[in-house]
Amino acid sequence: MEELLLTEVAEGVHELRLPIPFEDGHVNVFLLPVDGAVDLIDCGMNAPESLDLLRTAMGRVAGESAGLRKLIVTHIHPDHYGAAGVLTHDWGAQLYLHRLEIPLVHPRYLALDALVAEVHRYLLANGVPEVQAEVMQNASRSFAKSVTTAPMAIPLDGAETLEVGRRKLRVEWTPGHSPGHICLFDTEDRLLFAGDELLPEDTPNIGLHPQSTPNPLADFLGSLQRLAELDPQLVLPAHGRPFTTAAERVAVLTEFHERRKRRILEILDGRTVTAWEVALGLWGNREHHWEQRLALQEALAHLQTMAEDDQLLKLVSAEAVRWRTA
Repeated sequence: MEELLLTEVAEGVHELRLPIPFEDGHVNVFLLPVDGAVDLIDCGMNAPESLDLLRTAMGRVAGESAGLRKLIVTHIHPDHYGAAGVLTHDWGAQLYLHRLEIPLVHPRYLALDALVAEVHRYLLANGVPEVQAEVMQNASRSFAKSVTTAPMAIPLDGAETLEVGRRKLRVEWTPGHSPGHICLFDTEDRLLFAGDELLPEDTPNIGLHPQSTPNPLADFLGSLQRLAELDPQLVLPAHGRPFTTAAERVAVLTEFHERRKRRILEILDGRTVTAWEVALGLWGNREHHWEQRLALQEALAHLQTMAEDDQLLKLVSAEAVRWRTA
């Protein structure tokens, strides 16, 4: 079994680093013990080694017979939601998800062919050559293998107060990276469970695609500002290490995306272009098809918010979507 990377990062809050095949190789999930049971924030992928680590960690923090009480998932990406089916069906946990995430599960993980066909149309409309689109449309199929879906979840809207372990956590709806992404905030100790919203070193992929909100970058930047206003004293991210400089990190991320918008204006240089041309100008033709698709989604998110702000014109026909400097 892999090494157990378990750390008490705050009183009654235990960070467990579970293995994943991307990011820095780990996702952070959080165990909060209470009365011989555990409440869990995010759950990693559905993989035997990950589940073994989780079971061992539960025994360490709550006793060998510890059960799983609540599972609160920040969003349905595989590294956060992947084991949800096992943990609810087999381990008996109650699952909590934002209501905008719940309808994304079936097309993404159970009826994938229809979503793949929609993605194919989206790729072609945004300038991806047919040969590449054929491959890129299937880039996320492999992730479905690491997910077992849960048959039901308790829906959240945001602003709920949940008892998690021995803490009371307020649900903060923070769309952008995913439509129903949530963070959890302990208002007493000013402790923020940030999911993928606020990371110490990276910015999450913010992409416009068939399952996103219409203006995900604006949603993401607005969510960041709301978190900064909470003034958390400790941020517990899903990737990377805990940190205390939330406001400074929000400022860095905001400026990062402003610089990217300025670079897009340089790429357009008065021309009418597709989002694929913009993605190539920003990142080149990435080696892996999944990275190519992420690049396109990220370029589109920036183009969309720039069009919303009247910096660009968005030109749409039955065949294509194109962009031009306003």
